[in-house]
Amino acid sequence: MDERWIKTLCLSALLVTVSGCAQSQFRAGDLPRQYTAASIRNYSTVDLTPFAKAIASGNTIEPGDTLQVNLNTGTQTEDSNLVWKVSVDESGQTSLPNIGAVKLAGLSRAQAEKTIVQASLQRDVFLTPTVEISVDKQNTRTIQVSGAVTKPGPITIRGENVTLADVLVRAGGLTDAASGQVSVTGAEGSSAANLSLPNAIQSVGSTTDYGFKAITVSLSTTPLEQFGEIAIPDGSVVHVEELGPRPIKVMGVIRDQAVQVPSGENIRLLDAIALAGGQTYSNWISDRITVIRRTGDGRETVTIRASIRRARNDNTENILLAPYDVVQIEENVFTFTLSTLSGLFGAGLSAAQIGAY
Repeated sequence: MDERWIKTLCLSALLVTVSGCAQSQFRAGDLPRQYTAASIRNYSTVDLTPFAKAIASGNTIEPGDTLQVNLNTGTQTEDSNLVWKVSVDESGQTSLPNIGAVKLAGLSRAQAEKTIVQASLQRDVFLTPTVEISVDKQNTRTIQVSGAVTKPGPITIRGENVTLADVLVRAGGLTDAASGQVSVTGAEGSSAANLSLPNAIQSVGSTTDYGFKAITVSLSTTPLEQFGEIAIPDGSVVHVEELGPRPIKVMGVIRDQAVQVPSGENIRLLDAIALAGGQTYSNWISDRITVIRRTGDGRETVTIRASIRRARNDNTENILLAPYDVVQIEENVFTFTLSTLSGLFGAGLSAAQIGAY
């Protein structure tokens, strides 16, 4: 039997097998909404910078830091040198004996020293003081970031309150391979109560070995400003889920192959044909396409009929494809005849070349 006929029969058998559980058949331009492919969003364009706090300089004082303050009252007495070890609270303030509360967060050590002197003078505590500050301990948090981010790995962020927006911005933002799902696993010994849980965030399980829960956040349903409100404990793991493989099978009167949909991109009917090497024949000769699509839990199959000529002129015909779609460029009497003649001429030419030797 002619090899072309064998291939045609095999393709037809496959189409019948795949379509065996089909319940519906539609024209591409009339495809019901429930059977349309979901559009893929490129999350690398999402900008969380407005919802993240400014990167703290290593030279500035931040909430949670522990300071040593050396103050000389200027009185030239034995007790004129005072040494205090103080911490900076969440509001950015510290409390100094006699002087009281002074806001130091965001200041350099030199600026903080001047601020304490000015507070002392304004409050008539010490009239000729000199101040020297050293940072005894900086408050930092280390978060492990993995998955579809530009700079995966551990990141260190200064400050008492670290949010999911802070973490993702420090990690360089999301790549085009991000699925839009972000999971956060709390630090060892922490509990779910340590993680802020807005309504759009779902608890996804627990790990009894460490006593913490994981949450997942969807970029498609969570307002971006909430990313600036989700507190991330020290030692947490933030994972940005990556899109899995999204192959589309292109077959028939074309070079058969599985086309991989690029990350962060949508692919339409004509795109798939182009990625598969383009049409073998003109669309005036080879025009009809059948798309087999599994929907829901995969038990239902939809058959979609399309036309290459219509798809070129009407975007509703150039439908968006879904992962694992099977696209068949259908055989017809013209394509079969041309392929057969091409095969015969090719075989004759090969025989003539062999005879010449």
